[in-house]
Amino acid sequence: MPRNLLAPGLFVLANAATAQAVPSGFVVDTLVASGLATPNDFCFLPDGRVLVANTAGSVAVYAGGNAVTIGTVPNVESFIERGLLSIAADPAFPTNGHFYVYYASTADNFLHLDRFTCTGDLGNSNSTNLTFAAASKHVLLGAIPDNLYFHNGGCVRFGPDGMLYLSTGDDGNDCDPQSLVTQAGCLLRLDASTRAPGSNLVLPSYSSLDPGNNPLSASADFRQLVLAHGLRNPFRMEIDALTGNVYVGDVGQDAVEEYSEYVYGTGALPLVNFGWPWFEGNLTGPSCPGNQPSGMVPPIVAVSHTANWFSLIGGPRYRNQGGPFDFGSSYEGSSFYLDYFQGELRRLVHPTTWTPAPPVAGQPDATNWGTAFSSVTSLRQGLDGGLWFTQRIGSGVLKRIRPILTSNTVAAISGDGQATPVKEVFPLPLVVRLFDPLGAPLAFGPANFQVTGAATLSTTNPVLADANGLVQTTVTAANVGGPIDILVSTPGGANSATFRLFARRITVRPGRQQFALTITNATTAVPPLVPYVVMMSLPSSPTVPTPIGTLCIDPSYALAAVIEDGTGIFGFVSLSGSGGVGAPNLSKSYPLLPGLFTGQAMQFQAIGFDSVSGWFRTNCEKVRF
Repeated sequence: MPRNLLAPGLFVLANAATAQAVPSGFVVDTLVASGLATPNDFCFLPDGRVLVANTAGSVAVYAGGNAVTIGTVPNVESFIERGLLSIAADPAFPTNGHFYVYYASTADNFLHLDRFTCTGDLGNSNSTNLTFAAASKHVLLGAIPDNLYFHNGGCVRFGPDGMLYLSTGDDGNDCDPQSLVTQAGCLLRLDASTRAPGSNLVLPSYSSLDPGNNPLSASADFRQLVLAHGLRNPFRMEIDALTGNVYVGDVGQDAVEEYSEYVYGTGALPLVNFGWPWFEGNLTGPSCPGNQPSGMVPPIVAVSHTANWFSLIGGPRYRNQGGPFDFGSSYEGSSFYLDYFQGELRRLVHPTTWTPAPPVAGQPDATNWGTAFSSVTSLRQGLDGGLWFTQRIGSGVLKRIRPILTSNTVAAISGDGQATPVKEVFPLPLVVRLFDPLGAPLAFGPANFQVTGAATLSTTNPVLADANGLVQTTVTAANVGGPIDILVSTPGGANSATFRLFARRITVRPGRQQFALTITNATTAVPPLVPYVVMMSLPSSPTVPTPIGTLCIDPSYALAAVIEDGTGIFGFVSLSGSGGVGAPNLSKSYPLLPGLFTGQAMQFQAIGFDSVSGWFRTNCEKVRF
């Protein structure tokens, strides 16, 4: 019989009471010792706060003190393996307050993926003043089978491509994961950014959630959302912030636990079959009727049940990102995974293929990087560089593994990755937190901001932290398009934090017989294709307020014209003749009739669509011909 993941029992008590062992130079912090209610999962808000999903449906926020309940997801069924299983915060949470949950419902025999909206201090990293109402529910998926009380999966995460990923279990039906329409035993990829604000209780079409570049996006049914299948009970997964690869812990049946890798790659996304039930880990499984499929992808590691591993928890692929608790270069690219029952935490490295990491000084034994981590339900890399985890000890705890520090450090909290038109203030301030060698906020400590690129700051060095170690500045882009890097350090500190910003610019260079137009842009989208609408007008055009800022050109104005349209809004017009899609920059030239516009002032502006961050605008460029 398969072992039920997260089934109640006394097996956890002995290991839970044992001191957790980690290598020399590391320590385990208890961040929340009470106030949780059997946590299943957690996520980081962009400013570093944590939302914790408790089994029965309540959600708590942690902002450096006590965990505070901010609301309850309604109609959560929490029998045996059911419950509020997973949670993910929208990358744009500071502006939209959205988070997503995956849960079993008392209302029907299906698992649900829904969105809720928080109100309160959406961008204050030190505040627990958040709340959400059940009435803010916005449904996304609601037909994932849940006829049995186990093998639900599942995990919801955002990838670096801005898409929302979800893993689902096989609902106790072995062969369903080999079908692409059962919605069972698969890894899904959705575009949640297309959903309108506000509540919505009507399930959207699958096509409205399809990013458009999934392996089966051409299909007309559920298959268009499927990225991979052949999974049994993928309870926890993490997505590599650098590559977009997905690391899935899949709970085995009678013999083997597996940790699998979906390789995102740089070309078309592949459809991957991880093999269940034809294979259980690296062993032959119970199979299904018909011929065995070809090309099934084996796990990167398999652990036998003879090692007392029975429910593998997939952890992160580690990346040093400038946090105060970065593990260092020797850990770059390592992958961590553990077992819920046995509590052993292990590490893989990838010199050319995935192999067990060589032991480091002080680790508990040659195989295990850490021990006594039983009852861990989620293991994730924090924005500070530490490994954070929820554990079912008592009512539940939130903990962190971090290096032991010997000097002050600085961590980027929020504001990274922004883009704005030149000559404008970036929408969000840059916020860092200073820490002392014990990892506590460094009250009133000094920070220095160093600018590389064309920009000015609202502060002068040194900038003193507040009582919570927080320091912030605002950045104004100069009239030069391109990247802007802000390096933040503290005197005598062990590290620095880097913010990477970008100033978008449209530039027009008039000539006698033609004029040249260039848009300077950046994107994290893969491929980096950005459709633009480029407009020109006399300076007398009325302005147009929009959600992305004021446009200086009204395209309906009689003396305005759309000269490039890569979006289709204006019929794909292209006066250059080569289309309005950039990669992501755009460079065009336009012939001029003799004397046309001579001595006339004109203005130009563009709007574009970034598949990761959405709509944006450039500056308004005014030139005289």
